[in-house]
Order: sequence, then C-alpha cells, then structure tokens
Amino acid sequence: MSIKPVYINLFKIQLPLSALLSISHRTSGMLIFFMVLPVSAYILNILLDSPSSYTLFMDSYNASIYLRTFVLFNILIFEYHVIAGIRHMLMDFHLVSETLSASNISAIIALIIFTMNAFLTIWMLI
Repeated sequence: MSIKPVYINLFKIQLPLSALLSISHRTSGMLIFFMVLPVSAYILNILLDSPSSYTLFMDSYNASIYLRTFVLFNILIFEYHVIAGIRHMLMDFHLVSETLSASNISAIIALIIFTMNAFLTIWMLI
C-alpha cells in the first residue's frame, strides 16, 4: 500500500490572523533583503557622494510622486518587519502566551501599532 502525498489547497483554508502575520513577516524580510537594502544603499551612496548629487536627488525626490511613493513603501516595509519581529521575539521569550487566542490578540495589537505608525510616517513624509 503506497501513501499518496497530500496537497492542501491553501486558498480554501481559513488561516488565523497570527499565521497571516507570520507569513507576511517572512515576506517582508525577503523584500527587505532583495529590495529595501540595495535601494537604501544606492540612495545613501547618491546622497553622500557630493553636495550637487544630494541636491539633484532631493529635487527629483520632491518632483516625482513615484520616487516618493517608492521610498515611502520601502520605509513602511521596514517598519512592518520591525513591529512584527518584536511580536515574534516577545513570543519566543514567552512574554506573550503561545495560545491561539493570545497570538491573535498580539497580532491585532501589532497591526494596530503598525497602522498608527504608518499613518504617522505618511503624514511626516508627504
């Protein structure tokens, strides 16, 4: 008798909020590694190259809504990853219980903190 592999359709499963937060935390970590860090290093290189390159970048930043939005999304990805990472660390250190209800409540709190921080960041940058 052979054991057939089980393929689970993830679109039919109702994952808890804490699982979605964990998956999105891993995704944001990959985005940080492949997008945010290289872009931040490149922008920092431009800003620190010379005073003329600094003014050229700031002029193009202030003139282009696309560049401002891209930089804002990079900042928001990093902020989300830090907030979700703090939540995971609190759970790893057993400061937050690892029951499903406690992890869902901590996920809601993390999302509320991120939303408030995102609105503050958007207000400050735009």
